[in-house]
Amino acid sequence: MDKKSIFLGILFLSGGFLLMTWNGMQRSKALQEQLREEVTQNEQALEQQREWEDRAPAPAPELRPAPALATPVVTTPVETAEEQRIVLSGSGLNLQLTTFGGAISTITLNEYTEDNPHTTDNPAPMQLNGVADSPALGLNRALNGQMVPMASIYELADSSGQHARFTTTLPDGLIIERTYRLSNGNEGNPYLVAHQTTFRNPTAQALSLPPAFINLGTAAPTDADYMGFNLNASYLMNGDYDNIPASKFAGGGFLFKKQPKDRIEERGLIQWGAVKNQFFVTIFTPEEPAEAIVARGHRFPLNPSTGKIPMGVTAALEFPIPVIGPGQAYTLSGNFYAGPKNLTQLERLGLQQDEVMQLGWFLGMFLGLISFVAKALLTLLGSIEGVFGNWGIAIILTTFVIRLLLWPLTAKAARASKRMQKLQKPLQQIREKYQDNPQKLNQEMMKLWKKHKINPLSGCWPVLLQFPIFIAFFNLLRNSSDLRFAEFLWMNDLSMPDASIPLPGGPYPLLGSAINVLPFVWLVSMYFQMKMMPQPSIDNTQAKVIKWMPFIFFPFTYY
Repeated sequence: MDKKSIFLGILFLSGGFLLMTWNGMQRSKALQEQLREEVTQNEQALEQQREWEDRAPAPAPELRPAPALATPVVTTPVETAEEQRIVLSGSGLNLQLTTFGGAISTITLNEYTEDNPHTTDNPAPMQLNGVADSPALGLNRALNGQMVPMASIYELADSSGQHARFTTTLPDGLIIERTYRLSNGNEGNPYLVAHQTTFRNPTAQALSLPPAFINLGTAAPTDADYMGFNLNASYLMNGDYDNIPASKFAGGGFLFKKQPKDRIEERGLIQWGAVKNQFFVTIFTPEEPAEAIVARGHRFPLNPSTGKIPMGVTAALEFPIPVIGPGQAYTLSGNFYAGPKNLTQLERLGLQQDEVMQLGWFLGMFLGLISFVAKALLTLLGSIEGVFGNWGIAIILTTFVIRLLLWPLTAKAARASKRMQKLQKPLQQIREKYQDNPQKLNQEMMKLWKKHKINPLSGCWPVLLQFPIFIAFFNLLRNSSDLRFAEFLWMNDLSMPDASIPLPGGPYPLLGSAINVLPFVWLVSMYFQMKMMPQPSIDNTQAKVIKWMPFIFFPFTYY
C-alpha cells in the first residue's frame, strides 16, 4: 500500500465522519422543527383550556354511597384553592413544598450555582426539578396512559424549619397524609430527605386504590454533556443496575433513524429509582421495593442561544396499594436524595446507589474492574486536590502517578518491541520465501520466535492491561461534579471544552462558537511521542497507519 492509498483511506474515513455529523445535524434540525410545532400546538390547546375553565363553573365533587365490599376510591376531586408554599432549609439543600400535590416543587442546592461564578456576577443558585410536569415525590395515578395527581389540593397540617406535613381527604373519605423531614446532615448526608405517604381509612367500608406512582423528579440536560450520555433514568432491579437513556425519547441517530418513544416501563423488584444528568441526581429509595419504573421524555423551553428544544427525562416508581380496611392505614416511606453525583455521599446511601455515576460502564456494559479502578483513582484525585487546591493540577499529577505505576508495563512493551525489531529482516526474508504458502510461513515464523525466545504478543499484553485504567480515568472525569466550574490556567470550567479562541458571529458548522486549543496540543504531543517510540516489528504499511492514528482520532477528541 503506497502513500496515495493511505491518503485516500484517511480521506474516506474523514469524509464518512463528516457525512455522519452532517446527517445527524439534519435529523436533529428536523426533530427540533417537529418539537417546535408540537410545543406551539400544546400552548394553543392549553390557552383554549384556560379560556374554557374561566367560563365554565367548577363541578361539585361526586358523592356516592359506599357499598359493603371494597370501594374503589375516587381520586380526582375538582378543587379550587390558592397555592401555599413552604420552604424547608437545611445545610445542603432547601426544599420548596407546595400544597398543589403536597410535594416538592423545587430543590435548591446551597453549595452549587446554576451559572459559572467565574464569568457571572451574582450567579443564581442551582435548582433541581425547576421545570417539570410533576413535582418531585408527587403522588400520581395512571389515567388513559397519563399520570394525574391522586389529589390536587392538600392542606398544610403543621411545619417547622425541618419538617412539614400535608393532608387531604378524598370524596370517598380516604385521608392522605404526606410528611417530609430534612436530615440536615444528621444521617451523615446533607442532601437526604425522609418521606412518608400514609393512606388512612376512617370509614366503615374497606377501600381499594389504584397503583400509586411516586415521581422521581425531572433531570435537565447539561451543556457539557450535549450528547446526553449521562442523561437517563436509573434503577436497581433485582440487584442489578440499569438505566433508560433520555435519547430513546428523542429518536434520531447517525446511521439508523429511531422513532422516539413516548414512555418506557421496566417491571421487577425495583429497590430504588433515579433521574440524573452529568452532575446531579435525585434518587428515591423506598423501604419496600416498587414493582415498576416508568420513564418519559420531558421537553424543556426553547433555548434562545442554540435555537433547540432540550430533551430531559422524568420517571416514577409504581407501588401496589393493598385494600385498606375500616380504621386501618397503609404507609409508603423511603429516603429521597437530591444533590451532586458525589461518590462519598452516594456510597453512604448503600444499595449500590453510587452506580448512578456509571464509573464502571463501557460500551453499555458494567465492568467491575473498571468501577474498582475508577473509585480508587477518584479517591487519589480528591486527595491531591485537597493538598494543592486545584483540580487541574490534581488531574495532571494523577496522570503522572498513573504513568509512574504503569512504567514497568510500558518498559516491558518497549523492550519486547525492540527485540521484535531486531528480527525484522529475518521475518521479511521468511515472508518473501513462503509468501505462497501461509501454513509454512506461520511455522517458520514460530520457529524463529521460539529460537530467540520471543513471544509475539509480549508487546500487546502490557498495553491491554493499561486499557481498563484509562477507561476508568475517562469515566470519572466525565462524571465528577467537582470539575463543574473548576478553574485551571485560562479555563474556567474543566467539565467543558476549553473554547480558548472565540469565533465572531458563530456558531458555525463543525466549529461551534470557539476553537478548542487543547485538542491541538494533544495532537502535536501524540505525534512527537509516537515519533520517539521504537517501531514495532510490523510492515511498512502498518507503520504508516499507526503514524496517522492521532490525526484519525483528532475529530473524536475535539468534539
